[in-house]
Formats: sequence, structure tokens, C-alpha cells
Amino acid sequence: MSRTEPTTMEYPLGTVTRSHHIAVSVADLEASIRWYEEKLGCQVTDRMKFEDLKTNVAFVTVNSFTFELVELHGSSQNPHAGGTPPEFASIQGPIHMAFTVDSCDASTEELKRRGVKFVWEPADYPLLRVRCSHFLDLEGNMLELVEHLG
Repeated sequence: MSRTEPTTMEYPLGTVTRSHHIAVSVADLEASIRWYEEKLGCQVTDRMKFEDLKTNVAFVTVNSFTFELVELHGSSQNPHAGGTPPEFASIQGPIHMAFTVDSCDASTEELKRRGVKFVWEPADYPLLRVRCSHFLDLEGNMLELVEHLG
């Protein structure tokens, strides 16, 4: 028996067309905005202030992907900020954000030229058919570049 249409149980969210954004808690909103603009080429698309929650938010976007940068007064840093992928994985929850790029090597070199710190250099993962590198944002949050290989 061949099925072409998935059932609701197989796709309870319906059709997901793309990711909308990822929220990142930051210590200094203005410094983080500058980092995402200068290093990743993001542009601020919206800003909000929630005085009663002591929270400032900025949405910065690059190539249709949006980061929601959230500055909450009194927030604390992830104890593994600035670490390697295995260190981040020792705390349950999100580990990193990954972006598909045309060339992992070229993107890595351009980000290094802009002063971005890499914790893992580009490497091939043949079973996954990808080449990846990992870098850190201003707050030590991990991001990954992924190039699909043939």
C-alpha cells in the first residue's frame, strides 16, 4: 500500500515552511546588535521594550533568518558559553544554531577575517555528507556552518 499524503499524526504541525526565528538571551543588547550586524551582516527589523518585565528585545535578520536578541535584567550566562559542542551538550536544551552555506571554508574564512572566534575548524562528516565548522557569538553562544557535500 503506497501513501502519498501524510496523516495529521505524522505531521502534527501541518506544513512547516521554514523556521521563523531563534531567541537568544544576551547580557548587553546594544553590543549584541552591533556584533550580529558587523559579523553576520544582520539588520535590525524590530525593537521592543517591556518595562514591567525589565526586558529589551531586538529582532535582527540575515537572509530571511531572524535572531530575537533578548536582554533581561539580571539574567545569567550559560556556564558552558564559549565552550565546544560536547561541553554545550552537557546541559540539556538547545546546543547551537546551524546555517546552511554554499562553502563552509569560504564562510569560515570571511567570519575569521571579521574577528569571529571559531571553536571547531571546518571538518568533513562523511556519514552525514556535510562539512561543518563551529563559532561563537559575542555572548559565547554556539553557531554552526553546514555545507552539504555531493
